[in-house]
Order: sequence, then C-alpha cells, then structure tokens
Amino acid sequence: MSLLAIPRFVVLLAALLLSGSGALAQSCPLAGQKPMLVAQLFFGQGVPHGGDISATQWQSFLRYDVTPRFPDGLTVFDAYGQWRDPKTMHIGRERSKVIEIVTDDTPDVHAKLEDIAARYRARFHQQSVGIVTMPGCARF
Repeated sequence: MSLLAIPRFVVLLAALLLSGSGALAQSCPLAGQKPMLVAQLFFGQGVPHGGDISATQWQSFLRYDVTPRFPDGLTVFDAYGQWRDPKTMHIGRERSKVIEIVTDDTPDVHAKLEDIAARYRARFHQQSVGIVTMPGCARF
C-alpha cells in the first residue's frame, strides 16, 4: 500500500501520537478548565499481624510525607476496601484512606506519587498502595 492510499486523518493521528506529548490534546467542557491529572491513592489502615494505623500516625504521614509534595491541595476520604492477596489468594478487608490529587501531569508529579506510595509501604509495612490515574479537567 502506498502512503498516498492511507487516509489523511490516519497519518495526522499517527503524527500526533508520535509527537512529544504521547496523547491527543484534551479539550475541557467548562470555561477556565485545563487538562490535568487526577490521581487517587489507596492506603490500607490495617497493620500486618494485627492492629490499625492510628489517627496520629496517619496525620503525621499526611503532614510530613504527602502535603510537602502537593502543597496546592488534596482531598482525603475515609473508605472501606477489600482486595485479594495475589500470594495467598486471601481476601482482606480493612478501613482505608483515599487521597485524591488534581495536578499537572508531569514526570515530577509521577515521581512524587511513587515516592509517597513507597514511603507508606515502608513505614507501615504494607504490601501495596493502590494508585489510579486518569486525565481530567479542572479549575480552582
């Protein structure tokens, strides 16, 4: 197939995808919004071998590990979650905290999210911290 036989929009789409951004530009529906990253981090509150992370421990983690990395703002939700341990296939259930952060989508932000998860896993002996990211539109 010759290049001339490929529909023009396919060539344009490929060029956009291969450009530096890696994604198509997102348009936002409301005036003043801009494309941003929405990140949700899921933190189990149970401690291995019994007990829970105390309110004081959580507040300390939030104050010293999360807030300095995202001082412009975040939201914390109390939650209840369950997940299956891939090693034992046991379904665990526990209180959880969810942090939602709406921020610019940059490599620095990605590193900060990974750092927060690693610090939590190490400090509280957690097997994992869930991280969900998605594109969104926001204005503040």
